[in-house]
Amino acid sequence: MNRKFILQRDEYVLSTLTGLLEIFDGIQNIYFGDLVLTNKRLHVMSPKLLNIEMSFWFEGEIGDIEHFTLILGEHRIAVRWVFNGNLQNFIKSFQNLKLNA
Repeated sequence: MNRKFILQRDEYVLSTLTGLLEIFDGIQNIYFGDLVLTNKRLHVMSPKLLNIEMSFWFEGEIGDIEHFTLILGEHRIAVRWVFNGNLQNFIKSFQNLKLNA
């Protein structure tokens, strides 16, 4: 991950991935970029072409994992290919958030 983004006062980064991400929230979109897991949100940064940046905040129930798809309410983020980062550690960090919520 090369780009920086602003963290809230009590927010910290747990894990990051760079790769191909499929985001479905009623419309399917595929991005190459960074997926950052913090203790408060999943943050997506895709600086190529469309320059997309969005956050999926953990509000209430954290969500679930289905294969390599992270589920947060209506939003699904599937990791299709990892260029940089450790997917297993990322998934474990996400699962630990759910257990600690």
